[in-house]
Parts: sequence; C-alpha cells; structure tokens
Amino acid sequence: MDRMKCSVREGAPSDKGMLVLLAEETLHPLAEGSGHPEKYHTDELLGLLDRADVFVAEGGGEVAGFVALETMGDALAVRCMCVGPAFEARGVANQLVDWAEGVAIDRRLSRLTVLVPAGDHPSQRLYRGHDFVPAVGGDEPDILLLEKRLPVEEG
Repeated sequence: MDRMKCSVREGAPSDKGMLVLLAEETLHPLAEGSGHPEKYHTDELLGLLDRADVFVAEGGGEVAGFVALETMGDALAVRCMCVGPAFEARGVANQLVDWAEGVAIDRRLSRLTVLVPAGDHPSQRLYRGHDFVPAVGGDEPDILLLEKRLPVEEG
C-alpha cells in the first residue's frame, strides 16, 4: 500500500464516539486474538479519552487513527494508539509516534514510554524502529515497557 501523509490535530469531545468505534474495531479483536479479551474494556477507554491528551490523525477526510498520551513525571506515556484497518501499513502509526515524540520534546520531558504486549511483535517493531529500547519497570510479566530517551533543552 501507498504511504499516506496525515494531518494530526488535537482531539475534540465530538471525536469520542468515532474513536471508541475505531478502538472497538481494532483493539478489541487484538485482545481476543491474544487470548485475553478481558484486557479490553470500553469503560477504561472512555476514561482514558476523558483524561489523556488525545491527538487524531486524519487522511483523505477520514479519521485514520489516534494516540492518547499522559505525562508521568519526566516521561510522556503512550497509553493507547489505534490505527484503522483501512489505514494499516500506510505510515499512520509512524506519524503518530513522531507526533508523540514532538509533544514530549515540546514539554521538555526526557523520555517517551509505551507498554506493549510481549506477543505483539508488529508494535514492538514499530517502536524499536523509532529507537525505543526495553526499560526497567512494568507490573505484568507479559507486557514490555519500552522507552526512548529524548534530548532535553535547558532554558
């Protein structure tokens, strides 16, 4: 498939329904496919969308994906990233990771972190392609904590 250039914007309250539908279409089947359907909860997603900084990628007039970010101390944590099936393998996830990194740098944070299921090799490849490395931490043995150290400007 061809790469797609997306525009990324701050999420709006009116996006919530579309983002939940997108997550239901992509994240819920991933949880079921990994043998852990109990790991996906719509109510937890709704809470995350209310409290996190959400950015929406649009391409061709459609919502292509989104990323939800939370500041945790000196790090910006990627709490959820979702790309619609019609936009997979078109560079949308890479653009969202780049956007998250830019947000972290703008906020003068020293790290960008993400929790990835140990069996989710495509996500691991995505983040490692952006120079994320395994980090110490994480509460679950089947979840990897990956981080990227960022340059912090003094001033």
